Amino acid sequence: MDPNSLPRVGVIANTSPDLLRLFSAHTSITGQSVLCVGYTAHELMQLVQPYAPSEIVCLTNWQNHPDARVSQHRLVIGDLCRRTDFSDATFDTILLSSVLEHLHDLDGAFLELRRILKPRGYVGLIFGPAWSSAYGHHIFADPNDPHLNFAMWELPAHMHLLCAPEEIRQWYRERGYTTGIGDTVLHWFYETPIINRVFYEDHLRYMARHFQVVASEIMYNEIPAEQLAKLRIIFPPYLDFASYGGKFLLRAT
Repeated sequence: MDPNSLPRVGVIANTSPDLLRLFSAHTSITGQSVLCVGYTAHELMQLVQPYAPSEIVCLTNWQNHPDARVSQHRLVIGDLCRRTDFSDATFDTILLSSVLEHLHDLDGAFLELRRILKPRGYVGLIFGPAWSSAYGHHIFADPNDPHLNFAMWELPAHMHLLCAPEEIRQWYRERGYTTGIGDTVLHWFYETPIINRVFYEDHLRYMARHFQVVASEIMYNEIPAEQLAKLRIIFPPYLDFASYGGKFLLRAT
């Protein structure tokens, strides 16, 4: 399919990252031990510290990432998909920010969350983009270029699912990009290991397999009906191609 025929669906809805405010009717971290995964120092200051936990511990698997430059709290390097150095039932609450879409083993990660979470504890998470969303390719090859940064919301919706590789290359050539850029785009779309390419509905199944979903708020785009119908025909049994991801509160059962 020609990418030029695809709509630009623009920014996503429900983007506020303040999980603790959103889910305040269900839980509070005041006085609790909290593990934060995927949070930068600024995000901790804005989104976690104001809720007065007794302890904040940070976990990251990417030592060159901004969330590895946290200095005001204990920082642990480790892979959530494997057994971490934390003891069983360590944390009252675990918060994850834009982590789920990067995990290579979701079952393993949810099992590890269950292990290090106290009984009846909560996991709050925000994630996106799901592979099935309009921007599920998650390209971030150049943060300043709207054709190489998914978060500038200007790329054709579902280009990675509806267009052949050569059609994608041609779309970039028409805009003056080199062959090398075409290779970079296809690598980001289909090969880079930092994205797990899990459909949104499968993310929900992983959550429900290991936790009770207590509350949620979906981040989404409005998708034209004809495009939604086409995606459902091409990718059965999936139905949801509008949800970019979401915010979820999970409780250990």
